[in-house]
Amino acid sequence: MANDFKKAVQSSIGVTASPTSLYTVPAGKTSILIELDLCNKTNASVQCGVILSHGGSTDINVIKNVPIPAGSTLKVISGQKIVAEAADVLKVSCNVASSVDAILSILEDVNS
Repeated sequence: MANDFKKAVQSSIGVTASPTSLYTVPAGKTSILIELDLCNKTNASVQCGVILSHGGSTDINVIKNVPIPAGSTLKVISGQKIVAEAADVLKVSCNVASSVDAILSILEDVNS
C-alpha cells in the first residue's frame, strides 16, 4: 500500500446546527493527521472547536471554545500527530458565521 499525502480544505466555517465535517478517513484505511490550521478571517475574535468523531459516533474534543484573535491563525495540530482510523471524522465549529477557513494535512493509507 502506498502512503498518500492529502489535504482537506474548507472555507467560511461558522455557525451551523452541527460542526462542519472536514475529513473522513476512508474505509479500510488509517490516516495520520499532520497539521490543522484555522484562520479567522474576520475583524473580531471568534471561538472554535475541533472534534474527532471516532467511528462517526463517539465525539472527542481536540479543542473546545478556543479563541482565535481577529485576522490570526491557530495551529491546532502542529508537531504532534493524531492517528485516525477508518470512519473517523474530523469536524470544525465556530461561533461566528462564515468566519474561519481550515486546512488539514494528512498522510493517508498508512496501514501496515
